[in-house]
Amino acid sequence: MEKGVLVPVITPFLNDGSIDEETLRQLIEFYLKAKVHGLFALGSSGQGPALSESERRFVAEIIIDQVNDRTPVITHVGCADTPTTQALAKHAYEIGSSAIGIIPPYSYCDAPKSALLEHYRRVADVCPLPIFIYENPKYCGISITPEFGVILKHEVPTVRGIKVSYGDGAMEDYVKLFPSDVSVFTGNADIFGLIPFGVSGMINPPTSSVPELTVALYETLSSENYTKGAELQAKVTKITQMFISTQKQYGRGTIAETFRLRGLPVRRFPRWKTDPLPKKAIEDMKSVYRDVGILN
Repeated sequence: MEKGVLVPVITPFLNDGSIDEETLRQLIEFYLKAKVHGLFALGSSGQGPALSESERRFVAEIIIDQVNDRTPVITHVGCADTPTTQALAKHAYEIGSSAIGIIPPYSYCDAPKSALLEHYRRVADVCPLPIFIYENPKYCGISITPEFGVILKHEVPTVRGIKVSYGDGAMEDYVKLFPSDVSVFTGNADIFGLIPFGVSGMINPPTSSVPELTVALYETLSSENYTKGAELQAKVTKITQMFISTQKQYGRGTIAETFRLRGLPVRRFPRWKTDPLPKKAIEDMKSVYRDVGILN
């Protein structure tokens, strides 16, 4: 059962929109240096839905190769259809992924629960890896409630985790209702009250450029040092609030700028072209990074 900080790996691109393998490998080393507890590849931050099937395979292969068994890798394989999800799941297993993530089949948000069960069941039939449910109703239109998640776990025993992207109000129910062999991860960076309660960890895009900070927060809370934990949570929250505010104004290009501030040459992210951030926005981001001790 996974625990800790699982970083949602971004997929960087060259200026022509092709995958930037060199920078992706640098990003992996950046995460590993911070001693993250695992990687979550090819979700929304990983631009999985914006890649072709062959590109998703290519990115997964790069990540698995660069990690080289140094940390667990959950490869997201979810698609709008079952056969492609199955094919990517089999590939994830063949290349050595630790687990697979599966978002419900997006675009078909009116699918009955029986169809959702069948989707996950058929993927499990062709891939023995542990399954992480990727609960992200904002982007797929389907919510895996705690109650339905328990049914899904009963029908598909290889379900071993869930990322709850936007349901922090229900985290208590996820933890209480799921059996102990299922890890419950939040997509939120505010974990001060969640880790002591039993939440397994976090998979949070806004803080992916400061993994050393989120790892320190998780480790501190796990050791029950809540005084230090409160200090670290305040820093993480400050980063998160800055990121969300900037992204609302200027879009997903914000995340590329956060990595550039860390010295990583992310030329383009997301895949589609975005306007450059204004100089003032970048300076404001730098100021926050200095305030929390990430930049000098």
